[in-house]
Amino acid sequence: MNYVELEEFLAKKINHARIDVIGTSVLKRYLYAVTFDFLSSQTVIIQGAIHAREHITTDLICELIKNASENYQKYKLMGMPNIVFVPMVNPDGVELCCHGLASVRSLTRRRVLKSINGSTDFSQFKANANGVDLNNNFDAKWGSGKESCFVASPHGFVGEAPMSEPEVQSLALFTMKIKPFFTISYHAKGQEIYYEFFNKLENRKRDKRIAKLISKATYYKIVSTENSSSGGYKDWCVLRFGIPAVTIEVGKDSLLHPISRAALGQIYRRNKNILKALPKILMEFENDRKRKNDAARTKRGKESV
Repeated sequence: MNYVELEEFLAKKINHARIDVIGTSVLKRYLYAVTFDFLSSQTVIIQGAIHAREHITTDLICELIKNASENYQKYKLMGMPNIVFVPMVNPDGVELCCHGLASVRSLTRRRVLKSINGSTDFSQFKANANGVDLNNNFDAKWGSGKESCFVASPHGFVGEAPMSEPEVQSLALFTMKIKPFFTISYHAKGQEIYYEFFNKLENRKRDKRIAKLISKATYYKIVSTENSSSGGYKDWCVLRFGIPAVTIEVGKDSLLHPISRAALGQIYRRNKNILKALPKILMEFENDRKRKNDAARTKRGKESV
């Protein structure tokens, strides 16, 4: 799904949803958020297409939006947390991947981007219009990943400084405003789940249990990437807020980038139960918080004797 198709999708009536603009890209395209309020005290953020060539994740998120809209009343009775979908974090990159340099008005920026990419074929492009890999630009051990790159590139460039890019700033500020208890970052490909990023010792069992709930819902395998990634949105959420956060890599590894819409049906079937898993994840989070509060009260009681 490209940016124009996303705007067309959002222009149609989506029952029970509120649509907001949470920021703009380098080339001033809007970053949208679609919110379903289930009257919960807790919220989850689900974001996708932070990498340009992975825009199949926008298609997937739009299918999940339709699911949430159609099943709103049922999910409300299930104790669903509020859900905020951010379907396309990197609209400039997606447009480059889908339409090449024709998506860029400035002739100067076209020349720069062609030089960064090394050709006019942007089908494998992951970065934004500045040649920055947005999922390496968050302030989470920034620049320390094994695949970090320090020059503008189709993928891997960490940026001139952490949080330098407007898309990253917008998502970060929005996240700080929403204060989610959990986040999901959709990527492609490999059918894998990542949840580790120097998680606090007291949170590791909780976070692993939640990753297992995601694995049970999708039948994707849990893989450790703690020592190879840095600067990602999931990494930042774990490190900054101490909350559980997962990256979900959708699509078989045998598929080619960018993944064709022909694979969407299979991808959606593996991910449609994600929404049903959210009440269980919320319960796990709340039970863990209660256990910690009870342990802290017991400790204070012993110390006061």
